[in-house]
Amino acid sequence: MSFTFRPYEEKDQSKINEIEAASFKDPWPSSFFNYMHDKAPDLFLVAREDEEIVGYVIGEIREIMFSGLSHKSSMGHILNIAVNSRCRNRGMGTRLMQEIEKKYRMRGVARVTLEVRESNTTARSFYQGLGFSEIGRVRAYYPDEDAIIMSKPLEND
Repeated sequence: MSFTFRPYEEKDQSKINEIEAASFKDPWPSSFFNYMHDKAPDLFLVAREDEEIVGYVIGEIREIMFSGLSHKSSMGHILNIAVNSRCRNRGMGTRLMQEIEKKYRMRGVARVTLEVRESNTTARSFYQGLGFSEIGRVRAYYPDEDAIIMSKPLEND
């Protein structure tokens, strides 16, 4: 399995939409993907196999604030990750996460978080295998269910 990774380009949108629709009950609209790319282009990565887009991960960096005051540190946040169903269980999701974690480390981020559907035990196990721990819950995060918040410290290489 030979995967390559690169930043998202507008020409990728139709394939991203296909993967998104096949992966999620409530797929994001194209406009949101474009917004996230404009916001943090280096944190929207696509995975390719033989020139075909077969997965993606989207992240952002959030400044840590308490009581409205910056604490001069940032946290990575995974907004979305999806892999073409025929490419699952081949290590691509792990590689996508490793790639975005590298990007976070390069920007000095020490921790990464994400939300996952409470009922998605497969994804929760996947993230736990990557070193994430469950740290909380967001009630009604999804239209029909709660989200589990997961977090992982990033070691700087």
